[in-house]
Order: sequence, then structure tokens, then C-alpha cells
Amino acid sequence: MTGSQAERNLLGALLLDNRQHRSVRELVTGDDFSDPRMGDVFAGIGGMVAMGQSVDAVMVLNQLPAWGVRGLDPAEIFNWPSAEVHVYAAAEYAHSVREASVRRGLREIVNRINDATADSGSAPMDIASKAMLELESLRAGATAGELQAKSLTEILAGEDTYDWVIPGLLERQDRLVLTGAEGAGKTTWVRQLAVLAAAGIHPTTFQPIEPVKVLVVDAENTERQWRRAVRWTSERAAQTGANDPRLTMHITAGKRIDITRGSHLSEIHRLVDLHKPDVLFIGPLYKLVPRAITNDDDAAPLIVGLDSLRERGLALVMEAHAGKATGNDGERNLQPRGSAALMGWPEFGLGLRHNPDDPALVDVVRWRGDRDERDWPKRMYRGGDWPWTPAQ
Repeated sequence: MTGSQAERNLLGALLLDNRQHRSVRELVTGDDFSDPRMGDVFAGIGGMVAMGQSVDAVMVLNQLPAWGVRGLDPAEIFNWPSAEVHVYAAAEYAHSVREASVRRGLREIVNRINDATADSGSAPMDIASKAMLELESLRAGATAGELQAKSLTEILAGEDTYDWVIPGLLERQDRLVLTGAEGAGKTTWVRQLAVLAAAGIHPTTFQPIEPVKVLVVDAENTERQWRRAVRWTSERAAQTGANDPRLTMHITAGKRIDITRGSHLSEIHRLVDLHKPDVLFIGPLYKLVPRAITNDDDAAPLIVGLDSLRERGLALVMEAHAGKATGNDGERNLQPRGSAALMGWPEFGLGLRHNPDDPALVDVVRWRGDRDERDWPKRMYRGGDWPWTPAQ
């Protein structure tokens, strides 16, 4: 049998649903396959999908000569799209293929380094420089050659239906950054979004929705603070929702994280692999980096790390601290403190501001224009059936 199980599953998922190629083409290339013939098949399928053609096992078999592939057992090709293959796990299969490829590449680089250092005539700095170039090439391999231009016809032929996580508010890969003045209640609202969504309750309309898989990475508040803050909300949500969020929602709390460190970021990816969330609540942003975010250079590695999580097909909800400056209207500017890069990065930037006419109300202020039309409330008041209730 050729290739690894992940490689066979990935090709099977693509044959079962050609549309999955869009979700994996930036994660893996044909060069990542342990069997070059299967890599050629992956590349061939991608080329046909890009031209709008439908691909199945019969077509793959017919195309093998044109792709220069020889020696593949036809029976094996027809076994790739088996009943054990899960179409929507295509991205997971692709990650496994890519990780195995990187491991093979690392072993090869280490072997070359060992061989070179054993040669007393080789200059150590030359060995180090070459190794660095090889490591960078290995790291970037999944995206090499993946930049492709489509015709407008191809783009218009694609699907534009919303892939909702929370209907009307968040779809997959959306990024929401929430700010607010001290004591405005942004943390409480974030918790309400998380708990109610996990219970299958829309967090602003309170209507039934499909329960959402929620993962929380809280780098500021402790487990004790979570217990005190959400006990009542989670109990009520368990009584009225389709799911008990106390059983389905997962939280890691109270540990400061440096998301710019590979080991810390890998740990979060491991949690994503384990719990497979639809939405990741993570933050606050200033607790995810080792020092204050004061410029674009500080923000860049944070953004890269968070976007690597977003690329897993989940939505991101993040808290940030608002700056202290006031705008032209004399009101406090609710844009996130620090780099301007954070202001244009998310799809949605919302801030909670105390309403001057009613202490029970907060205004939901957009500190950046929405990239798409959504139903975020314009005002909310404390209390009612839930901690925050949108004002009509």
C-alpha cells in the first residue's frame, strides 16, 4: 500500500468532495507526500479543480499517464474515497501530511549537518548558513507556488453563502476584537457570548441555535474568577439550552502566554486539535505577548500567530484594552491600545462605552467599519434574563 494513511485519506476526501481542495491547498503541496506519485496526483487534482472540472477516481485513473504517474494500483485509487474517510476532516489530513513532511525534512537536514560537521575541512559558518536557508525553505514549503490568480468568472461561480458559527454575528474565520472602558463589562459580555453559544442559545437574540464548540484561552483571569463569574449563567444556560455548556465548553485560564514563542503557540494548536472548536475566545491581547504592543513590529508576530489559529477554520473573539486618548468628539477613543496594525486587522472592532444618560446602558461602538453586515447590538443594558440584554 502506497503512502501514509493521512495521505490516502486526504486524496480520498478530495475525490469525495472536490471543494475541499480550497481548504487544503495552502496547507500542503504535492512535494509533502512521502510517495511522489501520490503528490503528483494531488497536484493533478488541484489543477483540474482550478479549471472548474469535476474529479473522481475514474478520472484520476485516466489522467495518470498525462500526469506522468506510473505504478499506482488502480484498486488502491478506488479505495482512497472509502467509508472511513471524513470529508470535512480534509484540513486535518492535510496538517498530518504536512507535519510528517516537515519531520522527514528535519531529519534530512540534521543528517546533512552531521555529515558536514564531521568533515574538518568544512567552515562551520557556511554549514550554519546553509542549514538556516534549508530550514526556512522547509518552513515555507506549504505555501510555495500556491499563489494563483482566478478569472472573475471562476470567483463569481463560487459559493457566497454564510458559514455561520453564530447566526448573524460570526462566521468561520471571522475575527472580533472587543474593547471597552474599565468596568464597562466587556469581559462579562465575552463570557456571555461563549457560554450561551456553547449551550445552543443565540447570545443576543436568545433564540435556539446549533450548539457551538467553544474553546477559551484566558491569559488573564483565573479558574476561580471564572467559577465566580459564570456559575449562574452556565446553570441557567444548561436549563434552557440544547447543550450543557459546563460539559461541552473547554477553558484554560490564568496562565500568561507568549504566542510569539513556537512552543506556546503549538500548545494552543494542540488544544485546537483536541477540542476542535468552532470559535476560540483568546486574550486579552496584551497578555499574549512578552511586552507592550507599542508599534507594528510588536503587533506583527502576534497577528501572525493568531492568524495561524484562524486558518484552522475557526472564528476568533479577542479582548483588548482601549487607549486613554479622546477623539474629536471628546469621547474616549475605544481603539485597541498600541499598534495601528491591530485596528485594521479584524473583521469587526467593537467597544463598550458607558451611556451618559443611563448608567445601566452601554453603547456598542464600532471603532472600525464592519467588513460585512452583521447584527451586533447598538446598545445593551445590564440585567434581565442574562447579564447583558440588547436594548430595543
